[in-house]
Amino acid sequence: MTSLFPQIDTPVQESNKGPFVAVAIEQGIDRLLDYMVPAGLVRSLRVGQRVKVPLGRNNRSVHGIVIEVKHSTTYPRLKSLLAIDDDRVLIDPKLMELALWMSRYYITPLGTVLESIVPSAVKRKTGVGTVRMVRALKSRAELQESFESTRAPKRRAILARLMLLELNEGIELPKLASESGCTPATVTKLVRAGLISITAEQDMPRFADAIGQATVPTEIDIQLNEGQQKVFTELLPRLGGGFSVNLLLGVTGSGKTEIYLQCIRKVIEQGKQALILVPEIALTPQTVRRFTARFPRVAVLHSGLSQTERHRFWHQISTGQADVVVGARSAIFAPLPQLGAIVVDEEHESSYKQDTAPRYHARDVAIKRGQLESIPVLLGSATPSLEMYYRSSQSDRNAPPASPDPRADSQAEPAASPEPIYHLLHLPRRVRNLALPHVEMIDLRQERTFRSGVHLLSRRLEKLLGETLAKGEQAILLLNRRGYSNFVYCASCQEAIHCKYCDTTMTYHRSAGADPGTARSAEGAHTGQLHCHYFLAVNPLPEFCPACKKKLILFGLGTQRVEEELKRKFPDLSFERVDSDTMRSSKDYEATLARFAGKTIQVLLGTQMIAKGLDFPNVTLVGVISGDTALALPDFRAAERTFQLITQVAGRAGRGDVPGRVVLQTLLPETPAIRFALKQDYAGFAAEELGLRKEVGLPPFARMVRIVIRDTDLDKLHARSEDLAASLSEAVLEQGDQVRLRGPMPCPISRISGYFRNQIVLISPSPARLQKVLASLRHEGALAKSDRIAVDVDPVSLL
Repeated sequence: MTSLFPQIDTPVQESNKGPFVAVAIEQGIDRLLDYMVPAGLVRSLRVGQRVKVPLGRNNRSVHGIVIEVKHSTTYPRLKSLLAIDDDRVLIDPKLMELALWMSRYYITPLGTVLESIVPSAVKRKTGVGTVRMVRALKSRAELQESFESTRAPKRRAILARLMLLELNEGIELPKLASESGCTPATVTKLVRAGLISITAEQDMPRFADAIGQATVPTEIDIQLNEGQQKVFTELLPRLGGGFSVNLLLGVTGSGKTEIYLQCIRKVIEQGKQALILVPEIALTPQTVRRFTARFPRVAVLHSGLSQTERHRFWHQISTGQADVVVGARSAIFAPLPQLGAIVVDEEHESSYKQDTAPRYHARDVAIKRGQLESIPVLLGSATPSLEMYYRSSQSDRNAPPASPDPRADSQAEPAASPEPIYHLLHLPRRVRNLALPHVEMIDLRQERTFRSGVHLLSRRLEKLLGETLAKGEQAILLLNRRGYSNFVYCASCQEAIHCKYCDTTMTYHRSAGADPGTARSAEGAHTGQLHCHYFLAVNPLPEFCPACKKKLILFGLGTQRVEEELKRKFPDLSFERVDSDTMRSSKDYEATLARFAGKTIQVLLGTQMIAKGLDFPNVTLVGVISGDTALALPDFRAAERTFQLITQVAGRAGRGDVPGRVVLQTLLPETPAIRFALKQDYAGFAAEELGLRKEVGLPPFARMVRIVIRDTDLDKLHARSEDLAASLSEAVLEQGDQVRLRGPMPCPISRISGYFRNQIVLISPSPARLQKVLASLRHEGALAKSDRIAVDVDPVSLL
């Protein structure tokens, strides 16, 4: 195996006194280290195991994963492996191949990648107890001799039971004592005689027995409508094996999940397993219920589980005891031995992108894993990412018709021009031919001319909300900004209060009983707190402006402010605010949705947490309080995110027999994202936005890498940024005019958590050329300081 990383030490001579192992250290060293294997570990050592090794001058014990077992090394002096930490192979060959690709593509040390693949609960063996195992140290003939030479009846009984064991077979100490009619203390006396050994070992069989039993399915497959059947028929040949990426563009409520379910049934019937990714932990329980109603062996993987639960599900999956795995981003690494298909629901969601090293995108990793496993990948969304939509629509233009018989497809001779990998599938209508909700726009600029004061709910939205509630129907109100006010502002000196650690204004969160606008309680004192949503700092609201000591005013809007207005205008309304301030855990979210489903809550008010995945037939009204909150952000994806959010939340209305209505309030009615969202016209929006991006060479017409440099000292930051930019410029020159370099320049949010931030952006139509530029700097160690330099390949945000 050729080492993934450049060896920094200079080799002196080659040694052949093997075997040796190449180990990826979990602590982020960006190269593999070779170690000698002690004779006692040679037979039990395997690639993919977690081991303990000495590191550094002090030989401190650290953990790593065995990448390769080899019979020679170029280093004359090597340290020895200390121990095998876990007898299990934690990284199977396919996952190892995936990890190697991720390390190269995302410019991350292999040990860091492997550390993210294996859950910490598995590495710590959380929930696995120990048991004292007894093993004979003598042969059966020697045990027989001891049996005949002793007259002690209890010792004879112990020896008689040991003679029934196979070579190297163990028996639990309490069990041996019980079957021999003695106490464990009597058995331990044989240790001093050199007849047996007693060791503490992991109780994996008992741990495995604690895995939940298979459930009994309560639902059968639903009859597909014409549109669903057409999509399913096209997918069927690809479910038999072979790599393909299938983008299912279905309007909200079109029955995409039913397509997933029936595809997965076909995969299970072939004796294989399926993996389903959802974008949010909060959505996982709903998805799990859909799948457990159809399939008996469903496992769950997400960070909301307890450590013991996470380990048990991982063990269940790795031993082939789960047919379906449902989870959030990190579930893409589920150790499925017979993986047959991967489904990524709501593939456009930015939550699939990891914001710490390795900065992977779970959708893209799913596609790579599908390629390595030679299996189909199914992506679903009503508002696909423009990258996936463009790739699928371009690839499928010249696609030959799919074979109707999967067996014929697998046995056919190779075609002269192979079928494209990407396919675009459409579900243009809702199930039961339900109509898409009627969307109407309210221009807030005109609204303000008709009444004075601050009104976050327009007259039209107020009227429709009242009518909806009077009919016993429910509503959802979206405002993608939590808190009470965007920022606290001094009208006198025109200064806003900023976080002392960040280059961002602090958001005001009102305390109960505070008066809107003045932020004063009934007693007249200022109340509430200022929050920084980046550094998570919390400060009391000052009495007066810190700069000029004049009166402060609140500017902007947030969910707390809408909550206050709802209480004032609809005093008898039963509603719940759903944002990260009120929903502390997925259990809080589940409980709220359960009450909403039971109609004890009439209105859900919240951020993007309520914009996706919800299916409540009694919801007939959706109000978007401000449709343009994200449009002013300095990010080229701002329009795309705005369109996606509005379309997704609009899709929550009208899923039952009563038609739905959507009220979209905006200050920017002429913006293309707003205009196309009003018509729910994804194709129109995509065509216009793709045209704009093509003109300036932005994704999907190019690939992008963003490098963020940070430091607490501004001068040091500028110096380090210039040095890195100079090194990058040299590497870019070698690629001709195929790579563009922008920067260094301050990030849009130039300081977070006390660190000043600069960024350098690389853009190229060729991902291979970008990788060459980054690899050359990586080889020189210029990207090694992960605490100061973050390399983000295919970034989803430029803030």
